[in-house]
Amino acid sequence: MRSHPDLGVAILKHIDAIKDCLVAVLHHHECYDGSGYPAVLRGEDIPLNARILTVADAYDAMTSERPYRCGIMTCEQALAELTRCAGKQFDPRVVEVLASLFEEPKLVEMRFERSPATAIDRSKVALLH
Repeated sequence: MRSHPDLGVAILKHIDAIKDCLVAVLHHHECYDGSGYPAVLRGEDIPLNARILTVADAYDAMTSERPYRCGIMTCEQALAELTRCAGKQFDPRVVEVLASLFEEPKLVEMRFERSPATAIDRSKVALLH
């Protein structure tokens, strides 16, 4: 399990279009309090794109079906868990920004349109850009 960030970088490094994302892939399991891996980085020493990916990955994991567990969290439950772990596992500012996005009318609308067992419809996310 702990080797998957390195393996991810090894797999993706040959794709020129995403070379700028490799640092985020490598460090997306670093924890804000310094308890993560692979480099045991802490706080602002963790690249910002990795801190963002960490929060997004955790939110997706909590709100999506996974083969290793039954049930999923609601958006509210996932945001509560992210907030609870802010400052420990997650960058508190990144969690705050994600939570504020759910106050945006388009995202609130998307949240209630999706089935609880599916991820946010990716085509609707494109409308936000």
